[in-house]
Amino acid sequence: MKNIFQNKIPWHQEIGIDLGTTKTLVYVKGKGIVINEPTVVALNNKTNQILAIGEEATQMIGKTPPHISAIRPLLNGVISDFEVTEKMLRYFLDKAIKKNFLEELFARPTLVVSIPCGGTEVEKRAVEDAAKSAGAREVYLIEEPLSVALGIRLPVKESHGVFVVDIGGGTTEAAVISLGGIVVSQSLRVAGDKLNEDIIFFLKEKYKLAIGEKTAENIKIQIGSALDLGTNQEIKVKGRDLTKGLPKEIKIKEEDVREAITPSLNKIVDNIEGVLEETPPELIADIISEGIYLSGGTSLLRGLDKLIAGAVGLPVKIVEDPIMAVVRGIGVILEDLTGYKDLLININREKPPV
Repeated sequence: MKNIFQNKIPWHQEIGIDLGTTKTLVYVKGKGIVINEPTVVALNNKTNQILAIGEEATQMIGKTPPHISAIRPLLNGVISDFEVTEKMLRYFLDKAIKKNFLEELFARPTLVVSIPCGGTEVEKRAVEDAAKSAGAREVYLIEEPLSVALGIRLPVKESHGVFVVDIGGGTTEAAVISLGGIVVSQSLRVAGDKLNEDIIFFLKEKYKLAIGEKTAENIKIQIGSALDLGTNQEIKVKGRDLTKGLPKEIKIKEEDVREAITPSLNKIVDNIEGVLEETPPELIADIISEGIYLSGGTSLLRGLDKLIAGAVGLPVKIVEDPIMAVVRGIGVILEDLTGYKDLLININREKPPV
């Protein structure tokens, strides 16, 4: 009986979660990335039941009847709906690990979950509580820029300055890392989702056209750019005419999208400049040599790396597969959890003695 329990039940399953505003990625030790789905939940408002999670729920955005809501339980990288987040995490964990009856009763995984840098204790506690309610035995938190640096194999434990900027859906995380910790950082709640809002507002004001979030996202991906790259692309956009209330299709140009998103891009650049201004001189010397590492889905906006490089006067490198950068770093941690524990945040460990 002893051998059966030791060999068949994975008592110490270790799982990593990149809990993003727009995407949730799950990494299982020994298997790699097993889940990559939108952070969206469809909810029946009458019964409070979950109808769909992830990709299936995303297809419902903007198309639901009044009694159904397709919502994002995270806002700007922070949990805004605890109960829905807990149910979503439980769903993803169950999907990541198929368990038998005994495992359902006894096996509870150790989780490493990414969080924005500079989060409050309340925000950190909310992530830990949601993960434990979803079935985790123990929860460690890792700040996103630090995870990115690990994912691209930078020497984060050495006395060498590394500058990482992670621009996701909800937040822009700019951080200088040295000796296994974040020396200077700023977290800005302006990123990909804000650019979508900018496009929606711009079309409403200039063309009197109402569009949805998914349409705005598609416009940004198709013809969005941070600088004039000389491509002069156009795209047809369908929406509702706000003056007549009828369906309408118009053509918009690349320069329209650039005009819409430039104020938010300037805030991102200001955020990066603010971190550089606070960085100690010795670390600045390292950053001048190494440049800035850019990650996150919004880093793929055409010309954004050139915009940042021109503003701060430093080389900017988009990391390989920037959307996966955070979860890759979590994977590095999981493969040697003992060796990297000093980089993690464990709220339970930080409780004051009674």
